[in-house]
Amino acid sequence: MERNFEKDHIEINVARINGEEQEISLTISSDFTGSNRKSQLYVNEDRLAREVERFWKSIKTKKLVAMNVSFGEVDWYDDEVDVYHTPSVSIKRGLKRARVGYHSHGSVPKEWSFDFTARFKDTSTSTPIMEVVKAALGHKFDAKMEKELKKVLKPLLQKTQKYANVYAEEAEY
Repeated sequence: MERNFEKDHIEINVARINGEEQEISLTISSDFTGSNRKSQLYVNEDRLAREVERFWKSIKTKKLVAMNVSFGEVDWYDDEVDVYHTPSVSIKRGLKRARVGYHSHGSVPKEWSFDFTARFKDTSTSTPIMEVVKAALGHKFDAKMEKELKKVLKPLLQKTQKYANVYAEEAEY
């Protein structure tokens, strides 16, 4: 998964979802490394599905309920002139194979984002979330980001806050 994320633009959001079952949602998004500026996105959905399945099998925690990978538009205007689709791959507990769906886009954005979403059963420890974040980002998840994420996760896991956000610092050139 880590090859899809742009190091300088990583955003990690964690939220508590209220519903029948208390769940926690993790979203990691960044500019997509395979994006060509102002061009239509071409992604091999079979390869992406295999990558999602491989990632799913590598995660040891049983708290992970579902996972989705998709592509979003960064800085766009929607004129619906050239409508085309990008893949959205999802897998959840109980499925052996990932399912491929599609999102419609009506414009060519300046850049594409890579969006990774995971849902967890309610937990009071940060271990399952940290395991998934580390596996998804690999070496792009440095010690500084890890420390910051653990710090903002603590109130969320203690149920005193509903949201936690961490942003990667942009490199200066």
